[in-house]
Amino acid sequence: MLGIIQLWCKKGQFKNSNIGETIAFGLMKLSEYLDAEEYLLPHGTGLNLDSAWFKIMYVLYTDGCLLVTYHKAALQIKSLRVGNEARWLARVVELVATRNNLVTMKLLECRCWDSYQAVQLIMKSLYLLKVLVFSLHSVETFSSFGFARVALTALIQVTSSTLAVIPTIRAECARPNKAITEENEAELSEEILREALDDKIRALTFIWNYLMTSPKSKTLLTILKRDYGEELNRINSSATKADIQIFLLPQAEEDDMANCPDRLLDGVTMSVMESPVLLHKSQVTVDESTLVYLLLQKSPQCPFTRTPLHHDSFCRLPDLQQEIHAWRKEGSCSHHE
Repeated sequence: MLGIIQLWCKKGQFKNSNIGETIAFGLMKLSEYLDAEEYLLPHGTGLNLDSAWFKIMYVLYTDGCLLVTYHKAALQIKSLRVGNEARWLARVVELVATRNNLVTMKLLECRCWDSYQAVQLIMKSLYLLKVLVFSLHSVETFSSFGFARVALTALIQVTSSTLAVIPTIRAECARPNKAITEENEAELSEEILREALDDKIRALTFIWNYLMTSPKSKTLLTILKRDYGEELNRINSSATKADIQIFLLPQAEEDDMANCPDRLLDGVTMSVMESPVLLHKSQVTVDESTLVYLLLQKSPQCPFTRTPLHHDSFCRLPDLQQEIHAWRKEGSCSHHE
C-alpha cells in the first residue's frame, strides 16, 4: 500500500485536502508495528519500506497534514491524557533514531553499504528528525514538558552515532581513485562523497543551532543542560577527537543534590523534579516527564505497583512545585553569592 501511495505522492498533493490526514492516520497505526532494521533499511531481500515511508512522511509534513497531530499531541501531554497522536509521534522519532544508529553500526562493523550510500541514509534520518521535531511547527509540541525527553533522547542518539562514523567516511574520502557506488550503479568520485559528508554535518549543525537559538526550544534547552550533562560531555569529546566543529554545545547545569530534600526528588530517577505528580496507588511522587514516559508505553503501568495508569491514577502537586521553584531560586542566589 505504501508503495502505491508513493507513486503519486508529490509535494503539494495533499494541501487543502482530507486525504493527507487520512494517510497520516494510517501511518500512525503502521508505525506501531514497524521494526527499523527489518523495514526501514534498504536490503536485497524481504519487504522494504524505507524509501516509501520517508517520502510520504516528508510530503505529509510539508503539506501541513501533520499539524492536527501535533496539536492533539500537545494537548494530550499538557493534560496528561496521552493518546494515539502523542504515542505515534514518539514512536516515529524513536524509529528515526534507531534507524540512524543501525546504519552507523552496520557501516562500522560489517560494511553493509559503501560510505556514500551510508551518508545518504544518515541524511534521511537527520532531515526527518529536523522537520518532525526541530522545525517551526513541531518544536512547540516537543517542547511540552514531559515530551521534551522524546526529542532530546533522539537528538543525542543521532548526534552520537553520526559523529562516530564520520572518521570512517573521511578515510574513504582520502582514498583517491576508489570507485564508490550507489546501489552498484553510479560511479562516484571521492569529491562527491566529501560533499555529501559536508551536507550531513551542516544538517546536524542546523538542528543544534536551532535548539540553541529558537525561543520555542527554551524548555528543551533547559532540560538538555540539566539532565544530559554526561551525554553532552561524550559528544563534545567525540567532536574534538574527530576535529569537527559543528556546533556550540550548551553548558551542562546540575542541581546541588547534597542540599536537596528527598521530597523534591523523582521517585524513579532520583533527580530534582520540575513538575511533580503523585501516583495514587503507590503514593510515590514522580516528575511529569517520568509519568509521560510511562504513559507513552502501549500498556502504561505504575512502576511500583504494576497497576494500570489512567487519568484518575495520579494528580499534580502545585504546592510542591512552588516549593521546588523556591528551592532552585534559593540555590541560584547562593551560587551567585
